[in-house]
Amino acid sequence: MRGLSGIAKPWAFSRVYRALYDYEAQDSDEVGFSEGDLIIEVNSIDAGWMTGRVERTGLTGMLPANYVELMKI
Repeated sequence: MRGLSGIAKPWAFSRVYRALYDYEAQDSDEVGFSEGDLIIEVNSIDAGWMTGRVERTGLTGMLPANYVELMKI
């Protein structure tokens, strides 16, 4: 029987986004990130904004949707 030890990250089966550009948070409810960061636990707010957690820092907040792309895993 195979164990679950092969699963490296808890977000392995959810949508994961990759940052296309650096973004500096402009307000206290936003989250900043660097190009290449992975954004997990994502929820769309509207066409321009979403919320998510930056995997590298663990910080959660709003972020501009046009700064990230959905990864194909």
